[in-house]
Amino acid sequence: MRMFITLAGALALIGCGSSTTTVSTKSAEVAPQEVFRIKNTLAEQTGDPGAAKFQNVYVADLSNGDRVYCGQMSFVDQQGGLTGFTPFYLRQRGEVVKAINWLEHSAEFSSQKCAEARSGALRINDV
Repeated sequence: MRMFITLAGALALIGCGSSTTTVSTKSAEVAPQEVFRIKNTLAEQTGDPGAAKFQNVYVADLSNGDRVYCGQMSFVDQQGGLTGFTPFYLRQRGEVVKAINWLEHSAEFSSQKCAEARSGALRINDV
């Protein structure tokens, strides 16, 4: 599962030569279990899932049927130290993760995508 999500994220970042589409977004109401599941999906990407912390989680529904989860996550890095809060961006349709970005090197991308989602329109790769 971790390998699949990492691969999906990498494909989303490079775009695989696909085009982009702009979709409309609206803030979504979510059940606590859904937020818990998404946090676990993100935490599983780290070396110590139990140490991951989250703040400022935002969820938006997209006009194409996808859902976007944004926020900030602090986690244990490869050297064993706790990172500061880093922006994350996760887009999925149903149970399929379409894009996931959570590392420091993609923080600017995650921040940009989350700002777009909050603004009401989001550019996504057609994958």
